[in-house]
Amino acid sequence: MNRIVCIFILSMIGCSSRENSHLESRKVPNAVIKDTADTYVDFNSFNTRIRDGLISKDSALIMIKVLLPQLKNCFRRKGGQKFDRGNWVFPLQGYNYKAIGGINGNGYSAAGYDYFSGNKHGGHPAYDIFIRDSNHNCMDIATKKRVNVLSASGGIVVSVENSWDSNSTLRGGKYIWIYDPYSSSMLYYAHNSDIFVRSGDIVIPGTKIATVGRSGFSAFKKRSPTHLHFMVMNIDSQFYPRPVKFYKELMEMRSLK
Repeated sequence: MNRIVCIFILSMIGCSSRENSHLESRKVPNAVIKDTADTYVDFNSFNTRIRDGLISKDSALIMIKVLLPQLKNCFRRKGGQKFDRGNWVFPLQGYNYKAIGGINGNGYSAAGYDYFSGNKHGGHPAYDIFIRDSNHNCMDIATKKRVNVLSASGGIVVSVENSWDSNSTLRGGKYIWIYDPYSSSMLYYAHNSDIFVRSGDIVIPGTKIATVGRSGFSAFKKRSPTHLHFMVMNIDSQFYPRPVKFYKELMEMRSLK
């Protein structure tokens, strides 16, 4: 990537001057700080290009080293707060670790996965968290209501896909990516129905970000039970997102009713 392209990238990711000075109280888990200006980072577009195979890995590696530090600065300037992993919450409201598929987290498999492979990646470095939905109508059979997807961590929403139809080959369907600069993590929530956040929003543990759905190439099929696809990736010293096993932490997370 030449110098002109790098300058262009930097010009696309400035932070809005109309920023909130602090977050809402943690006692209000649905608090979300909205960005009142137009999109101030281009990470959503960048992530979509990776997803669709429209950018080379070499170029993406250069760009992510520019984008993530800028996102970190914007997150702090917008009043983003630090939440240790001990303060994270279970990502499905009214559920706990018993809803995780498989046995002792054995559904996790990082072999063959690379973030920069986009929609063509291999492996399954995530945990599928199933809701009680024998009717496949995306509603809990006991409450007769949709199940809320909660932000497990604090952070900034960096990519959202709101559109999906049954003819799409997009595996994640309607998804959300959240970047938590303090833990150097990126969290992925896929197969959603309704989405309540947009790129640039600041979230805290417990923020309602979506409802569980059946969007996604495989998740939509009748054979697939309704679930949230949840992945945590650590950002290493070279700004490379790498998935991590997170079953133990999920077991210890506080569940919100």
